[in-house]
Amino acid sequence: MALTEITLRANNRDTNNSRGPRQTTLFDSLGAAQRRHKRQRKAAGQENASIENSRADATEKAVKRARTEVPECTAAARPQKLCEARSVLAVRRFGMTSAHTAQRYRQRQSLTMDSVFATSRLASLVSPATGVFQLYADTEPQRGVLPLACKYSANGEQLALVDESGFVSVFGTRTVDAQSDVSLEPILRWKAHDNSAFDVEWRADCAQMVTASADETLRMWDVEHQQCLGSFVGHAQTVRSVSWRSASMHCFSSASRDGSIMIWDSRCNKERVDGEYVYRPVNVIGHAHNLGSSKKPMRGKKGMLGGSVTAICHLQHNTDLLASVGSTSEIVKFWDVRMKAHVRPFALPTPAMSTLLSTSSAGRSRGTASLSLDPDGTRLYSACNDNSVYVHNALMPGQPIARLTAPEFECQSFNIGTSMSTCGRHLAAGSSSGNVVVWELDRMGTNSSGRRAVLQAHTKEAGCVAWYPGKDKMQLATCGDDGILRLWEENAKLAESAKTDPTKQCSWGVSQVVCSSTHR
Repeated sequence: MALTEITLRANNRDTNNSRGPRQTTLFDSLGAAQRRHKRQRKAAGQENASIENSRADATEKAVKRARTEVPECTAAARPQKLCEARSVLAVRRFGMTSAHTAQRYRQRQSLTMDSVFATSRLASLVSPATGVFQLYADTEPQRGVLPLACKYSANGEQLALVDESGFVSVFGTRTVDAQSDVSLEPILRWKAHDNSAFDVEWRADCAQMVTASADETLRMWDVEHQQCLGSFVGHAQTVRSVSWRSASMHCFSSASRDGSIMIWDSRCNKERVDGEYVYRPVNVIGHAHNLGSSKKPMRGKKGMLGGSVTAICHLQHNTDLLASVGSTSEIVKFWDVRMKAHVRPFALPTPAMSTLLSTSSAGRSRGTASLSLDPDGTRLYSACNDNSVYVHNALMPGQPIARLTAPEFECQSFNIGTSMSTCGRHLAAGSSSGNVVVWELDRMGTNSSGRRAVLQAHTKEAGCVAWYPGKDKMQLATCGDDGILRLWEENAKLAESAKTDPTKQCSWGVSQVVCSSTHR
């Protein structure tokens, strides 16, 4: 049936009309519906106008309140206040009546403000002359000593430093005062080993620490009384790294140049020798990062193309997993410390998981110097000798998810360290050039902005870096082969004066923010 033949008949009250009963077509009905909807929209528009007027009044009050509160708020709350003010202005200017749209706008502005705020914090890092400590040998005061590792205690009240002479120095983490006459000095110092001490790790209660040395042993210390509580014997070469098991007061692991990883428990496998407790490992993972058995005999014996284990790190989401890196490749291996490594002679142990080689690394495989885990335990950062820091997914290992590089960053030795800040937004790494590079990270753990800070303070290789674990201030400790320990803190006024005053440029450490045009 044709559309013109469809009619809707209606009763006409005026029956005396000569034209007969009135007929209403479908087009008349549609037109009436459109007019009705138009009237409804007009009424709704008037209602929305009244709502917008009331909202405009509230907007004016919110903007005025934000403008008055921003100068008075703390540095940490300023980006949030500015973001709220911008979101209010966006609602007024662009008519963002949807709560979801306004929320998305606030999230984008929050990311932008956080990035700007983080960049300003990096530019404010400064190390005055009062935050410097020069290491010297006790027997030869004129000879400098190389610092090899520095770590903050869990509560952030103390900083431990170990050096090549085997001494342990403990510093208080006071706020650096440029106007003070008191220089940085250790509050405790004692001889821990007869050979170089390569690493130190605090226990969770901050009352004890473990030191690793080139004398092939580890020692546990009572910090308050500088008393040795026991020696841990088992490695055949220099012990390079030590890591406490997460949330454990008795179990920790160590890595050595002999290629083995050993797990220790201070509650068992001990005996008393000459009035001192001597501990043996509860588990051993041998040849952890060897390349494999050589097909050609070496001097009549079957040899191993071996390499040392340079760094280890216990994971957070699974305390039974231990991540390790070695001097042979960029691969990160994950070991289950509960599994006994019973292998045949010259056979290699099998890790629970491992990462894959990066496609961006060309040529021969290079070793890895250090490992760092972010505060959330989801990202693992490894500094490799190809002048790169690789970002790994600690929950699901595979190909590296990102690669951090910088012209100022050089990793040409296995003494280059890395450290993650407590907020998880900054990664600090030493460099063979003497600089300390601090990358600005996004919420995915990558350097998407391309911004970084270059800390210029050391004249030789800077290998040791450590972030202050507290949230009340921003402090970074760095050490170099020039025998200097520096404490960096956030202070915009001191940073500006250090860059403009010629008398401070020689003894102070300054920060320079750089933004790369391209990044990976």
